[in-house]
Amino acid sequence: MRYPRKPSMKKIMVSGLAVGAIALASHAQAADLDDRWYIAPGLSYIKPDKDRSADNSPGLQLGIGKPVSESWNIEANLVADNLDMKNSSDKFKQRGLGIDGLYFFNRDSAFAPYALLGAGALKTSVPSGKSTNPMANVGLGFMTSLIDDALALRADVRYRWDKDDSSVANQNRFGDWILNLGLSIPLGAKAMAAAPVVAAAPVVMAAPKLADSDGDGVIDSADRCPSTPAGVKVNAQGCELDSDGDGVVDSKDRCPNTPAGAKVNADGCELDGDGDGVADSKDRCPNSPAGAKVNADGCELDSDGDGVVDSKDRCPDSKGAAKVDDNGCEIAGVIALKGVRFPTNSAKLTPDSLAVLDEAAATLAKHSDIKAEVAGHTDNRGVAARNKMLSQQRAEAVMHYLVSKGVNAANLTAKGYGQEDPAADNKTEEGRVANRRVELRIQK
Repeated sequence: MRYPRKPSMKKIMVSGLAVGAIALASHAQAADLDDRWYIAPGLSYIKPDKDRSADNSPGLQLGIGKPVSESWNIEANLVADNLDMKNSSDKFKQRGLGIDGLYFFNRDSAFAPYALLGAGALKTSVPSGKSTNPMANVGLGFMTSLIDDALALRADVRYRWDKDDSSVANQNRFGDWILNLGLSIPLGAKAMAAAPVVAAAPVVMAAPKLADSDGDGVIDSADRCPSTPAGVKVNAQGCELDSDGDGVVDSKDRCPNTPAGAKVNADGCELDGDGDGVADSKDRCPNSPAGAKVNADGCELDSDGDGVVDSKDRCPDSKGAAKVDDNGCEIAGVIALKGVRFPTNSAKLTPDSLAVLDEAAATLAKHSDIKAEVAGHTDNRGVAARNKMLSQQRAEAVMHYLVSKGVNAANLTAKGYGQEDPAADNKTEEGRVANRRVELRIQK
């Protein structure tokens, strides 16, 4: 199979010579260019023209080059490769010499892309004979610095034309793709830039010395602060500097790096309104109680991680995963609502019961995943059926009150147990009082 419309060797060689001529002509324009000679050893990977019937193979190259302008390098390259023939154990042994022009789109040491065009001669040896033929190549590549001014990595891919009419019968030219990876090593030390020529300064007569009473470097006639303390830095008006712009001059500023806009005290330090040791501009909890321990954000500590700050935590050693009430105490499986009372034979809550229920409602609302049964109980006096009905009514009264205070109704149920589940001995008045109770039975 042949590649269609391969460019003529004459055009390619003329273009390659033109590259070299342009590069040499522009040499004088590279005033600050690092124009040291360099060597460029490298490895190649060759994908040969299909008409060669040869396998992909490695190769070697060694170049020597020189930058000749801000945009151009010119290089001479020796190349060598052995291509294994597919249908035999023989090889295409190729040795070549070429001249390439490299056009750099920029000279950035981190990434310097370039295009190349060149021409030369390639000697090919096969079992049937040897021949030396003109060749040319074009490609794209880049360089990147590994060690400043001492070593660079380079890579390019190029297409090489070889006008060879003797190695393969009925073929007179080939086109091979070549991937090159190598180094660029400058030779010698980099030339130092010439020092600029400075004209000799004209002789100027010394001006008469003007008065500067406070010795701050600003003459009295321009000094707006004529009594500046000795040794302090001043601005053009002779006034002390206030580097952080907080209104306190540097010589009196104990906090010289105050953030812009922050309110400060007479020492130039940020205000701490709640006295917790965290400046107001960084304090996320600006009203911490006096004496409370706080974290770096100025917020009170919650040492046991139960969601209740230490100053309000009556149970400071709660387990991390435990559900707690507003006092930081773990919620028990059964919570006796002590203080919840009803008049005799009535399901109406007494006024002094409401504070207890308000606290219970706050806890249940806070832990919206808790489901509970409101359980009503009586002592054993009276008819059992009547006692059970009354306990049901009292349980429902408590449940409705909790719902009115924000507890999710879906999380509550009410059940009256009457005298079935005494908590104490009904034979004593003290025991009967303990049995007339309402409880929260935590279900989840």
